[in-house]
Amino acid sequence: MHTAYISGTSIILRRLEMADLHLLEHYLAGLSQQTRNRFGPHGFDSASLHSLFHDQTDHEGFIAIETETGRIIAYAIVRMGLLPHDAPRLKTYGLHLHPQTDATYAPSVSDDWQGKSLGTLLFQYMLEYLQQVGIQRIILWGGVQESNEKAVRFYQGLGFHTLGAFEYHGMNLDMMLQLP
Repeated sequence: MHTAYISGTSIILRRLEMADLHLLEHYLAGLSQQTRNRFGPHGFDSASLHSLFHDQTDHEGFIAIETETGRIIAYAIVRMGLLPHDAPRLKTYGLHLHPQTDATYAPSVSDDWQGKSLGTLLFQYMLEYLQQVGIQRIILWGGVQESNEKAVRFYQGLGFHTLGAFEYHGMNLDMMLQLP
């Protein structure tokens, strides 16, 4: 757990716990339709969240909580290894995939906190954990919509580079970050 401050607001960064799933469901329900359309690694319902974080051991959640209100204001999911349906496409870029050292990542930030560096703070917190467990590469979960220029710049600012593009409900970019 880590405490950070943005514009005088205290924020707790930590790993998701099972007791947080109701807060996470509330967070996801509160996202605007535009943000929901850009974040789609899993369903937004209780059953989907329970399945990911209770029934499977290869997923980790990371959250940012506004201390004063206790509400989740940012969330990232990491799958240790790769998504089975992404692996064939990623191999076409010449990647030698390693399920033990690769991770798949998808972040989101609540609409009222976007553009305030919260996503970067949560990523840095998450990155420490991933390096401790031996992750060497982070690949975006299902890529990023090419039309989402703000997100593309965000990932580039974190050090991600573009592997290639693919079409799925519009053009998307596969991006990856090689860790030191």
